[in-house]
Amino acid sequence: MNLRWSRVAKVSLLYLGAMLAFVYLTGPFVWLVSSSLQTETALLSVPPKWIPNPVSLESYAGLLRGALTGETAGTAYQVRIFPRSLLNSLIVAASVAVAAVAAGAYAAYPLARLRFRGKNAVMFLILGTRMMPALAIAVPFYLAARFVGMLNRLETLVIINLSFILPYVIWLLRAYFQSIPEDLEDAGRMDGCTRGQVVRLIILPLSLPGLVAAGILAFMLTWGEFFFALILTSSEAAYTSTVVAAMFATDVDIDYVAMIAAGVLSVIPPVLVALTFQKYIVSGLLAGSVKG
Repeated sequence: MNLRWSRVAKVSLLYLGAMLAFVYLTGPFVWLVSSSLQTETALLSVPPKWIPNPVSLESYAGLLRGALTGETAGTAYQVRIFPRSLLNSLIVAASVAVAAVAAGAYAAYPLARLRFRGKNAVMFLILGTRMMPALAIAVPFYLAARFVGMLNRLETLVIINLSFILPYVIWLLRAYFQSIPEDLEDAGRMDGCTRGQVVRLIILPLSLPGLVAAGILAFMLTWGEFFFALILTSSEAAYTSTVVAAMFATDVDIDYVAMIAAGVLSVIPPVLVALTFQKYIVSGLLAGSVKG
């Protein structure tokens, strides 16, 4: 009897812990979405309303068309440039994802398969580049970009994000390549394939889940980047969605509903990407953790 109640208590505690974790993780986002569907008056009312009544989609419609009904002087500019900023974020994140996977795959394969002196030192040197604080290199990056005339350029954001994300991608793909049996490569070499053909015809097709997982990781990390996007851009041609969303808090006034709706719209693309390719993410990360 006591054993049964002990088992019930353990299961109950597990369910309770799972529920608390779910509320803790999803609660802020649910409140964000709920707030974005309210009017300004309802949002600022006391006590707060957890369920929007009435539901208002005006902020979303206005942000997507670049003009809000009744917008103030403090937010008119941000609303107008927000659609362009979403496109800029998409261009930068997608470019970094493709470049990181392409460069990371061909950098990770030799580190996974070839044997040479100092390989471990090279691996830790690659990872060590990510140990440097962003603030420590912010000024050199800014001065270098200004010197070569690449401020307010999406290409600059692609380059700097790629430099930060590439070490993660190399480590992830190296682990995945190591999980692929070497016998498959030996069979390809016996059939007359060169090392490059083995990589192109055997390794890369088998590594599709790992490549997709690495690409999504690069996409999501780039999409949420704010610091360098803020200091390296100062025109609407290069602003990303994270920068424009932060600009809604002006010194004139704050349109809370528009700012929250901008935050929700900024979150949707990476969430959709993660949900679409979730099976590749799980299989890619798990397969790379087990050496076959």
